[in-house]
Amino acid sequence: MLHRFLKERIERETKMKKFFINGKIRTIDSENRLYEAMACEDGMITALGTTEEISSMAARFGCDAVDLAGRDVLPGFIDAHIHLLDHAIFEKKTALLGEARSADEMVEITKRYISDNGIPDGEWVTGFGWDQEVFPGGEFPTVKDLDKISDTHPIMLTRRCGTICAANSLAMKIAGIDKNTPDPQGGELVRFEDGSPTGVMLESAMSLIGDCVPKIADKLQLKELLEFSFREMVKNGVTVAHTEDFYSVGDKRALWEAYMELCLEGRMPIDLVLQLRIHRPDQLQEFFDFGFHSWQRFGKIKIGPIKFLGDGSLGAWSAGLTEPYSDKPDTCGCLYWNKEELSEIAKEIVDHDFDLTIHAIGDAAVENFLDGCISVKDEIKAKGLRPSIIHSQIMNERILEKYKVVDAIGLVQPMYIHSDWSIADSRVGDRMKTSYCFGSMLKDGIRLAAGSDLPIESVNPLEGMQVNITRKDLSGQPEGGWYPEEKLSRLDAVKMHTIYGAYVSKDEDSIGSLEVGKRANFVVLSGDVFTAPEDEIKNIKVLNTYIDADCKYSYEEEN
Repeated sequence: MLHRFLKERIERETKMKKFFINGKIRTIDSENRLYEAMACEDGMITALGTTEEISSMAARFGCDAVDLAGRDVLPGFIDAHIHLLDHAIFEKKTALLGEARSADEMVEITKRYISDNGIPDGEWVTGFGWDQEVFPGGEFPTVKDLDKISDTHPIMLTRRCGTICAANSLAMKIAGIDKNTPDPQGGELVRFEDGSPTGVMLESAMSLIGDCVPKIADKLQLKELLEFSFREMVKNGVTVAHTEDFYSVGDKRALWEAYMELCLEGRMPIDLVLQLRIHRPDQLQEFFDFGFHSWQRFGKIKIGPIKFLGDGSLGAWSAGLTEPYSDKPDTCGCLYWNKEELSEIAKEIVDHDFDLTIHAIGDAAVENFLDGCISVKDEIKAKGLRPSIIHSQIMNERILEKYKVVDAIGLVQPMYIHSDWSIADSRVGDRMKTSYCFGSMLKDGIRLAAGSDLPIESVNPLEGMQVNITRKDLSGQPEGGWYPEEKLSRLDAVKMHTIYGAYVSKDEDSIGSLEVGKRANFVVLSGDVFTAPEDEIKNIKVLNTYIDADCKYSYEEEN
């Protein structure tokens, strides 16, 4: 009986111990050390060394070691801004319009979506991904286009930036939108010459239609959608995702319960940091009533900052600028808040022990937010908060200094270099010298972390690394790189997706690098980011994703 007990105990203990040998393990620690092998126990790294050393340890415990076959290993990737739920909704419940190269093609894709899915008359139809930049003439689609799709379905089609939509006549009728509808603060109803709405709604005006579209409130459905996105994360080596999902549901409590149940049921392979989005100050109370606060952990879930919108997108001339657009001098874009309002909101958020972040692309939106943070900088410092700015693309010298006053973090998207290089110069002209300047910001001591903004851009961190290293899009343009002086070193490009991301959520002591005492979150790659030709980094594949030393994804098994 005692022999059997000892045998079972040994089996349990050896299952908790795991050994990995014959690899090229890049720690991304302070010295960027390289090891061949690693030992883990209970999901934590206990030793790093040579293959001989770790093999000897495994033999002492009677354990087999995982042979990494000379493959490269990096810390698990961290995505600092993503929309997990929207990704699944768009993939499974929305007409995908990214391939449309004209308004007519957009119409045909949506018609086909309605037909293929048998959507009955009267039900809402949504679509995502159109971009007028690739349409002939660069014109926005209007109600005249969308009415060709259907006059029996209310329709809302969202631009690829997620901050602009177009609607058909039936949708506007349901929403009560006509020529007498005023523009809401922070938004605009685009109008024909006679004052009637074109169906295009910018920024906060989107909610006039969006609030009429039924949102998912069923917990089981939410869990299925989240699991769909989890699979996409581990496939791309993402082990931690900072996700903004609450504004995409009809019941915030149901979403919170879905998160918690998935975690407790062992169906949440990755860690989540929740970005809590509001549109109006009165919505803050919904999150205050949950009874949690920023950086509180619930298993694999961590409460992140409250997030609000500051402006729109560069592609639609709705990012909020301090001076007019160079190619559209009649507008400075859209701003949701002025400095005084942001200062009031920042104080209320901080007083309730929440951190804060904002969607801000234009320099006016970024600076207004930083001024709001500066107004409560003493409270931010006393509470150890880490305010951040999502996107932070168009900058100026004042902004760069104000970043340092509150030690704010830029949650930037490398893939926006890929998408925006062909339009940004014409949009902002000379302001480009302090825009998308990620290399200069890092050199100046400003903290940055990388996010994909999925489903707006690709979630693949290796693509983002290549773009940051080359300052070219994935097709290799422009030749020589776009503002090549802003190129990142390979090490900084990797750190933006690893240890720099860990800092954002106060997890730099447990994840982001491969060191003794940290969690064994790592990826096994088909190539070496540090030695591959820089224009071939995007071709490196994630072969395995390990979280707490457990393999959550295997390329070989999936293919």
